[in-house]
Amino acid sequence: MVCLNRFVYFINYCNTRKVEEIKFIDHIKSLDLGEVAIWGVDISEMDYEYDQYSRFLLKEELVKINRLKNKKSRLKSVVARSGLRILSGVYLNKDPKKIIFKKLHNGKPIIESHKFYFNLSHSANWIVWAFSISGKVGVDLEFVRNHVVYEKIAERYFHRCEIQKMNQSNDPKRLFFDLWAAKESLVKASGKGVFAGMKDINIPLINDGIAYNTRVGDFFLHKVEAGSHFACALASEVPISKQPCYDFGGLQWQS
Repeated sequence: MVCLNRFVYFINYCNTRKVEEIKFIDHIKSLDLGEVAIWGVDISEMDYEYDQYSRFLLKEELVKINRLKNKKSRLKSVVARSGLRILSGVYLNKDPKKIIFKKLHNGKPIIESHKFYFNLSHSANWIVWAFSISGKVGVDLEFVRNHVVYEKIAERYFHRCEIQKMNQSNDPKRLFFDLWAAKESLVKASGKGVFAGMKDINIPLINDGIAYNTRVGDFFLHKVEAGSHFACALASEVPISKQPCYDFGGLQWQS
């Protein structure tokens, strides 16, 4: 099992909220209004076999995953998809394999006929999922890479005010990744698709960084502390009154 302390290090108490330990799947609580539950896992620390996850997926999902040539990419994909099914099944009280995901015209997956909202992201070895019953959510996770020419990317996708702040920053690369995670969480929540309208979004900045809680357009943006190697942000259609964090790797769900 993944040690809970590794998840604590990654999420850093989810904006000062202590990570809640749940060991058994039947101990997972129902979602409350105003709550967004975040689950995360480091696949490099996992002891499970590929088949233990793939058995929760449909044939067409496995066909797409098996096309991936890289073994690590296949594992990440199968854990991301099966984790989404397993956790959605718990929250909806349904068999994970009987959940029907449909895609909007922009490719965003949804579950029809349910007031149930979710999103996921992965970067490097980490996968995170976000779940809510209150409104649309978007989550994004970015590994802070050293060899990214962030200036050119910012010129194309960032608002001029954000670029100005980056130029004045003591750590422009870190601010770039924080802004990128924030922007991507917002467009994912809106369903517009990645890169759509990114340049028009102007993220409010305070003291050379993103505020932990702020409103951007129609969404509420939350910066999630993810340590020095990751940037993470959560966007929600409604104000978040509760944001528990859980370790998927430490969850005993196997029969």
